[in-house]
Formats: sequence, structure tokens, C-alpha cells
Amino acid sequence: MITEKITSLQNPLIKRFRAARDGREPHLMFIEGIRLTEEAINAGVHIESIIYSDRLYDNPRGADLFEAFKQLRCRGAYVTEPVINSVSSVEMSQGVAAIAFEPHYELSDVIDQETTLLVIAHQLQDPGNLGTIIRAAEAAGADGVVVTRATTDPFRPKALRASMGSAFRLPIATHAPVRDVIKKCAEYNIPVIATDTRARYVYTELNLVAPVAILFGQEGSGLGEDVSFSADLVVKIPIAESVESLNVATAAAIILFEAARQRGFKFKPSEQKARAR
Repeated sequence: MITEKITSLQNPLIKRFRAARDGREPHLMFIEGIRLTEEAINAGVHIESIIYSDRLYDNPRGADLFEAFKQLRCRGAYVTEPVINSVSSVEMSQGVAAIAFEPHYELSDVIDQETTLLVIAHQLQDPGNLGTIIRAAEAAGADGVVVTRATTDPFRPKALRASMGSAFRLPIATHAPVRDVIKKCAEYNIPVIATDTRARYVYTELNLVAPVAILFGQEGSGLGEDVSFSADLVVKIPIAESVESLNVATAAAIILFEAARQRGFKFKPSEQKARAR
């Protein structure tokens, strides 16, 4: 990594960082903080540029991370504190940020004859919820995630922070029409299970050992009737009458770990999941 020094807030590279942070750089993601940058490097994410300040060394892991930078083929810049603060998306910067290329997966990369557990995120608007679902999906041994159209971007800063690095490792196909996703699952005889508080069946009644895709819908209104009708089965999580509903990320974790439990908590090696980039 070749390093330069930047002191101007108007430097073109700094402007590019802010554009990536705000979602104005197509196919680039903004990564911030020591932990998330470590996760990106370890996952083999293609990093374009890194900036860091003296604050990086306030954390004991900062020096180790800087050594990792030296092995990267990317642009690097030492910046002043005002510059790193102008780029940061959090209140207290840890003194490091990167911009990297989003991993790219087609629908066919995520749904095929090897798929046994798939998560479909449909019309979710909260990036924190989506990131948490992606993290739960990886933890429960899912093969991948499909993010449908009208769903928030899984590679925006808040979603990346919530995923804690899972978005770098787990195959994620984005911008897919939900009808195409359901059709693709049908091609490989993968039933699509949806969730609804009004459903007749309880999620524990499902056979989650066989291949399955689980669809989680919009936080407030849930799945529309058209999507629920297209699913092979709709199930519910029983809750106390005093509670209207569960947070969608909580519901996802409950059902995904029921699948993991039924499968004896036997997980595929992570390298088997990264089929394409």
C-alpha cells in the first residue's frame, strides 16, 4: 500500500469517501472502524482505498491492522483528525475507514442444487434489521441471502455494522424481484416458507432439515397477501397476547436457529459458500 498525506477536506479522495458513505458511489461500500475493516480484509474483500489517522493507534489492535494494510494493493492515505471526522458516519471515529467494491452475486449463484437453507429479505426498510438478519443467517448456517427489490441496501454503513462482517462472507444477491426468487426456488424444489402472526401452523411443526427458503417481510405491515399466497407455507411464532408482534430480526433468528437445531448444529465450511464474486 502506497501512503500519502491528506490535510484538505476538499481532497478528491475524501470527497469520494463521503460519496460512498452516503450511497452516491454505485457498487462501492463504505467500511469504518477497526473491527469491520479487519473483517473485510480477512474475508478477501476488494478494497479500493484506506484512510487512517493517529487515532488508529489509540486501540491496541490498531498497530496490527496497520501492518495488515501494508500487504494490500490499494491506495492509502494518512489523514488529519478533522479529515477523518468529516468522513465518519459515527459520533466517535476509531481513526480508520475504507471504501471497497461490493461482492456481487447473481440469483443463480445463491439458489442452486446445493442450497439447503436460504433467507429471503423482502421490503425491509431498516438497515439495522437487515444487517442483523444477515448475521443470524450466517450464524445459523444459511447458504446465502436474497435481498429483493424495494429492500434497503445490505451494503450501507448501518447494515454492515449490524452484520458484523457477515455481509462480507455470506453470498448475498440483491435487487431481485420477489416473483423471480420464488420461481427460482421452485426450479430446485426448494419450498418457500413465509411468516405471519395470523398463520395456522407454528414454526416448530416444520421440517427444516430438508432444503428450505425462509422469507421475512416488511417490519411494520409484514408480507402482502400476494406474497403470502405465493409461499408454499405460512407459519407463525406464538407470542403472548399482550405483544402485537416481534421485531423481524428477532423472528428471523428464532426460526433460523430452529433450522440449525433440527440439523444438529452441523454447519458447512465457510469456503463452500463463496461460490462467486
